[in-house]
Amino acid sequence: MITLSFSQAILLLINCYKNELTAEKLKKLYLKGITSNEDLQYVINLFKRNQFDEKYQISTNARVINEDPIRRYFETHLAFETLLIVLDQIDWEDLSTYYEALYRLLPTIEQAKFKDYLNKTTSDHEDYLVEEYIDTLFKLKSNTSYNDFSEIQKNKLSLIFKCAWLSSFIVKLPNIPLKNVYQVGFFAEQQRGRQIKLLKASAETHGPQFKISCYSNNFGLMKNYMPIPKSDVIFTESGFSFIKSVDRVNFNLAAAWPKEHFSTLVHPFSCSISGTMLSQLRCMKKLEKTALLPFNNLEKFTSFLKCFTSSLLFSNGGHSYNEFLAVLKIPKVVSAFKFIDHFEEIDAINLMFKGNELQFNRALDKTITYTKVILAKQEVHDSLLASEIR
Repeated sequence: MITLSFSQAILLLINCYKNELTAEKLKKLYLKGITSNEDLQYVINLFKRNQFDEKYQISTNARVINEDPIRRYFETHLAFETLLIVLDQIDWEDLSTYYEALYRLLPTIEQAKFKDYLNKTTSDHEDYLVEEYIDTLFKLKSNTSYNDFSEIQKNKLSLIFKCAWLSSFIVKLPNIPLKNVYQVGFFAEQQRGRQIKLLKASAETHGPQFKISCYSNNFGLMKNYMPIPKSDVIFTESGFSFIKSVDRVNFNLAAAWPKEHFSTLVHPFSCSISGTMLSQLRCMKKLEKTALLPFNNLEKFTSFLKCFTSSLLFSNGGHSYNEFLAVLKIPKVVSAFKFIDHFEEIDAINLMFKGNELQFNRALDKTITYTKVILAKQEVHDSLLASEIR
């Protein structure tokens, strides 16, 4: 009997109930996860009603959830499809104004340092974060996976990547709001549950065929060993010059964040609850205090948020959507962003599904096709194992 992750089970049901009201409820559960016993029983009952339990067994094990390539494939494609549309919804003047305001927060010496980094195409492995952003900006200019984006969309993506990078400098400065969020709750290091597996790689760690210029060929949340067709937009022949978070970080299930994260039964772990998201929010709050934040209402803020999370998820998979969006639910963050009406209502459903149905369904259709291939391979594999045992 083939073992499915809970996410895969929901996906089979979505494919079963296409064009029915049931499908919409299942899609929301697939995106956000299981948050009640009622949701859990709903999925299990549908699974049995369709007699899937005769062929498959569902696992709720965290490692099965985390190793599910199908869910990782979906989120990566959802990010790609979303960006193709939402980048046109964010105003260029707002984005460039925001970038300039962030840049001006840096002391002169840090501005010069940042400009120097922007002129590089390689960091010579001097710093992991520097290496990651240099590689990301280089790929944006040169990689065929970005060919579907217009030049203005690429320019917007470039500014978003730079805004994310700038925040890592800015939050080290004094008087940046929300500093007290660090080291508390899910952000306490022992509760984030991150286990660093590998910072560097070599022929000794990856075998004699290892090439230092190519740690992975997979965009987004896909781990380096997960299968992707070479014709797929999330595959890159040129590869990544750094070890992505999904390949260098494992989770400790005894910690608070992994427990919370996996309790919804669908979300993969990349690098724990997002410090990148918190850094960006801290910078935004700093600018809001001085009336310099362009994204100061719900419409503008959510457009930026969709672009920000999707661009970073697609480019290097540093965080899953849940790891990004969970930051918005921290009480001190909610309190700090009361100036945005209905801020507390922002979640995966309102951000990535409602108003984004076309992009969601495109990503889902690609994922269902991918699922059929993965499960067919698993069936053959299990059949061969069974014949060997006999």
